[in-house]
Amino acid sequence: MKLQILSVQEIAELRQIYGNIDFDDDDNRVNEVFTTGVLDRFDRILNEEEAFKLLTNRYQDSKDEVRYVECFKKIFEWTGKSDVIVRNDLYNDNIRTYKKEMTQEQYRYLLLIKQSIKGEFIQTNDIKVLVFLFKLALQTYTTPDFFFPSINSVILGNHDMSLPVFCKSEDTIRKLETIVNQSGLYIRNIETKIQF
Repeated sequence: MKLQILSVQEIAELRQIYGNIDFDDDDNRVNEVFTTGVLDRFDRILNEEEAFKLLTNRYQDSKDEVRYVECFKKIFEWTGKSDVIVRNDLYNDNIRTYKKEMTQEQYRYLLLIKQSIKGEFIQTNDIKVLVFLFKLALQTYTTPDFFFPSINSVILGNHDMSLPVFCKSEDTIRKLETIVNQSGLYIRNIETKIQF
């Protein structure tokens, strides 16, 4: 397992490239900097009744998880298997609560990763680690953000398997949309950044 912790300088450089990384902050200007969309299994926002029926089905979630993981792998392949920076909360998380819900093998691997994570930001091109962290996000154990510096893009952690996507270029989000569609998923609500 190859994990590198980002230095304070590297985090500062990341913030310079991506601006305010806290995308939940209402005061940020994300839409002025990024072309945005939502990686989702549905091509539109569901109404309340549809959401209740479709977002509470664990069997369907596990089936859809396979498509998301394959999609993530395709995106990783498209980047040339370049390093991905993961903003995670595992370094500061009490993972004992996950033990009941995970297989023994998953929990052991989580412990192994946790021992290596000593900060909020890690960098790796180890697909096994990336897929494991991505699955944790899909299963709502944690909400990591995945930065793809080689394509200037970010995929945020899970929100009912709706993953916000931010790209510095509209061409990039359109290419991601093609990859996502090939996996049977969608990037919906694409909004182009303001051009000056």
